[in-house]
Amino acid sequence: MTLTSLIVTMAVIALGIYDLWAVTFGGVGSSISRLMQRSALRHPFIAFTIGYICGHIFGYMAPEPAQPQQVVEQQESK
Repeated sequence: MTLTSLIVTMAVIALGIYDLWAVTFGGVGSSISRLMQRSALRHPFIAFTIGYICGHIFGYMAPEPAQPQQVVEQQESK
């Protein structure tokens, strides 16, 4: 696992735990989802920006070409 994937995974877990805690002790009005809904209604550019970032992250990205050393290692492991 790369450092980037570890950081993203830990951030998602931390936000999930926080959201569970916020809903449990503060009600649905204090959740991250409600914050996003309110901010999107007041400032639509925020929702657009988050949608753009998610599209950038999860959209199509051409695969990296295999390096010659990787191809040799994959063939040797078979």
